[in-house]
Amino acid sequence: MRGRWKLLLAAALLLLALVASGAPEDREEQGEEHLLYFLAPESRARGSDRIRGCPQRLDVPEGAPLADTARAVVERLLAGPEEANGLLSPLPAGVELLDLEIRDQRAYVDLSSGVNRLSGVALTMADYCLTLSLTELDGVSSVSITAQGRRLGQQPKQVFYERDVLLSTMDDVLQTVEVTLYFLDSANALTGESRTIELYEGQTLAENLAAALLEGPHNRELKRVLPEDFQINFVRMESGVCYVNISAASLAALPEDETLQRMMLWSLADSLYSIDAVEELRLLADGEELTHFGLIPVESAAARPKG
Repeated sequence: MRGRWKLLLAAALLLLALVASGAPEDREEQGEEHLLYFLAPESRARGSDRIRGCPQRLDVPEGAPLADTARAVVERLLAGPEEANGLLSPLPAGVELLDLEIRDQRAYVDLSSGVNRLSGVALTMADYCLTLSLTELDGVSSVSITAQGRRLGQQPKQVFYERDVLLSTMDDVLQTVEVTLYFLDSANALTGESRTIELYEGQTLAENLAAALLEGPHNRELKRVLPEDFQINFVRMESGVCYVNISAASLAALPEDETLQRMMLWSLADSLYSIDAVEELRLLADGEELTHFGLIPVESAAARPKG
């Protein structure tokens, strides 16, 4: 009898040892770690690059098809990092992954229309986070990003490679330019606010200025003219002509007050004319040239004011 108890005890100890030795392997099977790139808040970046790598475990089985892993990468970028480590998703809340295909080592990522809310530096950082994260996968060497099958308006290019991405420090600024942005003062008159625009590789002064204007004034005594949800799809310069493509939805939502419409138009125009190279201004709505901004003829702001 005593021998039987000894055998049972030995068997129990062996079973416990086997379970304990198998635990680490079980944890490893929960998902392989992948290095994904998120954004640090501006207050945390303190002048250094906001794009930060963060290892993440993805909910994909071992040996899953590359496209499935790539979809999991994008879904995690949209949701934000798994742990609350202070990093943020590079994409606006509500944006969804519509489709993802991989052909000839290129990941074709199609997102919902909400991604069009990004412009300027914010759009560049989102492109870079997606590119860096996806090219970490074996079998992906480049990335193409669209919104509902259409190219994003302010993207300087359609295809991104890992080599295109510059994780920028303050020493990587290619140029700084002084511009003037126009906002409303306490008397509801347009007043200029001086601003230094920093340009990195692949960025243009006109698109960065438009992004800064949409962000609003730094001076607390001034107030924005363009609403927070006002969307500019892209800004492009050609031979002294500045083309500004405005979302048709933003134009449809213009206030009825004609004076306020005029202030909005001239806030945009005067700000862009603070760039020496801008001689003419053309407004478009989703690609179609406009003759009126609400009730205001666009020709009233089409040429640089004299003097």
